[in-house]
Amino acid sequence: MRRNVAGLVIVFVGAATVQLAISDTYLRYVKPNMRWMLLAAGIILIALAVVDVFADTRRKPVADDGHGHHGLPRAAWLLLIPVFALLVVDPPALGADAAQRQSPVAAKPVAPKDQSWLANSAQSDVPVALAVRDYAVWAVWESDRMKGRNFQLTGFVTPGKDGAWYVSRIGLTCCVADGTAFMVEARGQTAPPKNQWVTVTGEWAEPTKRVDGDVAALTVTEIRPVTAPANPYE
Repeated sequence: MRRNVAGLVIVFVGAATVQLAISDTYLRYVKPNMRWMLLAAGIILIALAVVDVFADTRRKPVADDGHGHHGLPRAAWLLLIPVFALLVVDPPALGADAAQRQSPVAAKPVAPKDQSWLANSAQSDVPVALAVRDYAVWAVWESDRMKGRNFQLTGFVTPGKDGAWYVSRIGLTCCVADGTAFMVEARGQTAPPKNQWVTVTGEWAEPTKRVDGDVAALTVTEIRPVTAPANPYE
């Protein structure tokens, strides 16, 4: 590939990275605290490519290709198609399809959790708003403290087997490549459409027993469809 074509490709890659970082689209790939890294990487790519192409242009004239013209190979421009696609295509976040490929069983936490977040619901029907990943774990491993309390969860609908369905969220450690599904079985209500974002309110329920472990459950009393959040991951 001609060096100036390679430089142009790198410029567009950098521009695509910057575009992702300055919009909320980057949240579909990485955690929020990585935004500045994407911005820095995109700007550095653009700067290095521009400097390299400028230096190469000044260093030597464009060589004749032996056919009486100096046009760039048409095939080289095909390399830009994936970059343009990244700029114009709005990719969906991981959803029910990704969650269905994972187990809903709650992993045992490394250490006990501070229960101060339950204080407001003590001896009260006021629901406690929890992240799905927190409820999915502590409804199983801190069942004595969760029993008899009401909670509110927000996530997307994941169909299960035999008519069961789950309120789900994908948790990230770094990026979507390590995304882990956290799932809470919803009982007592008909399942909304697959991938529909909902806020559900209900009471802690006995976890579902499976051969490979227990699955958190909630007896749902209210379902409210909501718009997907800007950051769909937890």
